[in-house]
Amino acid sequence: MRVKVKIRCKQCGEKFVLRGKKERGRVETGFKQCLCNNTHEFEVEEDRY
Repeated sequence: MRVKVKIRCKQCGEKFVLRGKKERGRVETGFKQCLCNNTHEFEVEEDRY
């Protein structure tokens, strides 16, 4: 299933909107880190489309 994922960095506030695949309860977008080199502290929201 395809989903739209909104990611917001908790350190710098940068926002990203990506498309991803939801399989087995996990969403895979390929997103690894923010521009500020943060790799763990994110708010993630997903929507079906």
